[in-house]
Amino acid sequence: MADRIHTRDARLEDFLRDLSSDDGAAGSGAAGAIALALAAACAAKAAAITLKHTPENAQLLEARGRLLAHIDAAIEGSDNDSERFLQFLRHRSRLAAQRVISADEKLLDLVDELAAILESIDPQIRQNVAGDLVAARALSVAARTIQIENIAEMRAARTSTH
Repeated sequence: MADRIHTRDARLEDFLRDLSSDDGAAGSGAAGAIALALAAACAAKAAAITLKHTPENAQLLEARGRLLAHIDAAIEGSDNDSERFLQFLRHRSRLAAQRVISADEKLLDLVDELAAILESIDPQIRQNVAGDLVAARALSVAARTIQIENIAEMRAARTSTH
């Protein structure tokens, strides 16, 4: 298997090459986590630009801080998913499958939290950056779909492994 690439330290090109290889550790769970990070980044951008015009908006400022924290958490989740998935591929055990499920469930929780943040900031975002919220929603739907599917696949794998 290829050397382990940590998402936080990787160039986008390196991550994508690892994701597309037949021996890389990154899989769809890591890709879903990056979709989540991109969703949070799009929303954080919309908040930042809106805050230029309303810097006194404490609620939006706090939400932007949470969005930035979601970026970091999603990147960490990508690394966790990749590492746990690699362990699953090596050991094919129920415990390894459960560890992947746990990582993906944490990512799914982050998607839910992001959805709540998006809902709360939507009415406050300036119209000229509304497209960034559209992108954030679309990316978060993709992240949710990926994590749900990965959890289902790992649950099936958990029941068929030793």
